[in-house]
Amino acid sequence: MTTRLAALFVLAMTAVFVAIGLVAASLGRFVLVGYLVGITTFLVLAGRRARAVRRAANRVAGRTCTCCTTTVFDPVEIR
Repeated sequence: MTTRLAALFVLAMTAVFVAIGLVAASLGRFVLVGYLVGITTFLVLAGRRARAVRRAANRVAGRTCTCCTTTVFDPVEIR
């Protein structure tokens, strides 16, 4: 997933969460607090999962570090 697509997805999901939060706020404070706790838990777990998936993808791609774009499979050039 490209960074731009990911940013658009996060923006759309934020709008959905805010809209549902406004509905929950009209139902009462306890409903709103429960909703906020649920959303916070979901976002923390989703963030952890996304980081784990990204780390696994980097390992599968053969990257030896995160500071460069080369892989262990690139040909070696001897001068």
